[in-house]
Amino acid sequence: MKLRKGRLNVIEFVNEKIVRKIGVVQEKVRPYRLKVEAWALSQARSSSVNVPSVLDYYRDANDREVLVLERIHGKHLSRYTSEENVECMFKVGYQMNLLNDMPFDSWGWINLASMTGISKSWQSFLLLYVQTYHELFVRNKILEKTQLQKVYSAIDSIDLSLSRPSLVHRDLKPGNIIKDDNGKVWIVDWENVILGDPLYDIAIFGMRYGHGILWRSLVRGYRLDVSSPKYALYEIIGLLGMIDFYRGYQINYSRRQKQLWKLIKRLS
Repeated sequence: MKLRKGRLNVIEFVNEKIVRKIGVVQEKVRPYRLKVEAWALSQARSSSVNVPSVLDYYRDANDREVLVLERIHGKHLSRYTSEENVECMFKVGYQMNLLNDMPFDSWGWINLASMTGISKSWQSFLLLYVQTYHELFVRNKILEKTQLQKVYSAIDSIDLSLSRPSLVHRDLKPGNIIKDDNGKVWIVDWENVILGDPLYDIAIFGMRYGHGILWRSLVRGYRLDVSSPKYALYEIIGLLGMIDFYRGYQINYSRRQKQLWKLIKRLS
């Protein structure tokens, strides 16, 4: 059996039709990541987004989450700016745009009991998200209190109002996009999903990979305005999560820290 090991999960390629995703790390803040992913996949699939079918979900003998999925055959995208990759990124944006205006009225992390967001507004969720890192980042000298205050002020002053939330993947990257032999583009790995502003997904991609041709193709697919003040704010908030992940797994985050300082400095 072919295996692929990650920091949080192990992927077992059971056979030609089935893949099994096993949660080997149970996070305190997200103890049911794969159950949320199963829900998100069903929501995305119902909106005609190309995602794997969920075949089963259960807890194994070691109390680990197990998500059994349809196996998608094809190749993952690379970060190279080939014509094929540019076209695929446009199709990703087009598909994710189908998830706008979901039939929910709550935001943020998914509540397992109700499968709705835990926050009453997108703004309140972002404030909660930043507050989660406040003391930790100050204590570890990642950010100063004055820098965090600029982020809070931006969240309070920028118009973040939205009529309805969208499914926000939060991990759109070439490794999570598969093009099959028929040219169909699939989006996988939805365990980081939240309910929020779809512009946030574009910002996370831009924060990670820059504003090159792949990012611009994704923007065209989404048909969203990246010149708005909230886009820059979203890149900052995305960096908070990335740096915390790097810190937790002892990955050097100095370059990302400098990137974060630079973006915060630009806030009005």
